[in-house]
Amino acid sequence: MRIPRLRRAPRVLAGLLALPLLLPLATAPADAASPPVPAVAADPGRTATVMTRNLYLGAELTDIIDALSSGSQSAVVIAATSTWQTVQDSHPAERMAAVADEIVAADPAAVGLQEVSTWTTLPLDPRTLQPAGAPTVRYDFLQLLLDALAARGVSYHAVDGATSTNFTSAFIPVLVGGAPSQAVKLVDRDVILVRDGITATNAHHGNFQTVLQPPAAPLKVDRGWGSADLSTRQATFRLVNAHTEAWGPEQIRVGEVLELFAAQDQIAAQTGALPTVYVGDYNSAAPSGGGYQALRTRLSDLGGTRPTCCQEGTLTDPVPAFDTRIDLVLGTAGVRGISSTRTGTQPVDLPGDTWWASDHAGVVSRLVFPASGR
Repeated sequence: MRIPRLRRAPRVLAGLLALPLLLPLATAPADAASPPVPAVAADPGRTATVMTRNLYLGAELTDIIDALSSGSQSAVVIAATSTWQTVQDSHPAERMAAVADEIVAADPAAVGLQEVSTWTTLPLDPRTLQPAGAPTVRYDFLQLLLDALAARGVSYHAVDGATSTNFTSAFIPVLVGGAPSQAVKLVDRDVILVRDGITATNAHHGNFQTVLQPPAAPLKVDRGWGSADLSTRQATFRLVNAHTEAWGPEQIRVGEVLELFAAQDQIAAQTGALPTVYVGDYNSAAPSGGGYQALRTRLSDLGGTRPTCCQEGTLTDPVPAFDTRIDLVLGTAGVRGISSTRTGTQPVDLPGDTWWASDHAGVVSRLVFPASGR
């Protein structure tokens, strides 16, 4: 059974962090069919294109949920083994290359990325479950994406100071050849990419205090945001990238949105206000979700109307399965949309049975900024 996207990650990762057996922490083409947002008379001297893209961890965590519910540590190891295999079978390098193709085609000035995962393995002594060597980064989604962009002759870089680390798991033992001789660790981040030549200053990041609490989650699991002031030859604006809570009631997402606004208000008070664009995976279904409605109390929706989530966790759906819009582009007063399209809405040519670059679609919006944003 598919676990709905809006209800999956925090409980799982919190449960993994709580397991007593865990080791200590060690060191495609754009969607041309998408209807554009209402057209405005755009001054080409004050326009910029932005994008939001959830990269996807690489696996659903249903098996681990069931194992945690059983209370069996051996069941958790077996489930983690299966999950880790699914991550590998999702072909992260090829998926990041497909996302790079989307970025090259869209040519955004900036991209807000979510679920920018790093998967690290650690050799274990299967008798003691103690480390038997140094950890190895198996998949760094950010580096894979940057390398793929560079291979296509396009240079982007992550904005220093605008990356939030949402959660870090412990090393979880997995079976290799029938023995628990390896452990796997996941780190999840939100990252702002900008095209080389674009100036990024005044970078900030943070984590929300409004989070799932026991008994909904055994331990706190962070969600976060990053922001930076970006200057192109056409416009200057503030970009905010966020990933709000995927599980629990809408009140959690409402609380996180209010925290996000408060943080940006503080930045504006300290360094001055700018036209501001909010991008990200807000996990609140537009137009009815409470988190979405909280965003709309201060922001205009500039990201179109088509659904952006979610494909099956194995990424093997032969046809699109998007049914919910949670990936958003929004702007403060005076920021207006010229057009908006989705990316990643068609299967891509990946090895094996993997069909999709991510379980989300991306959103690309061309925006025009008020004169004060020059």
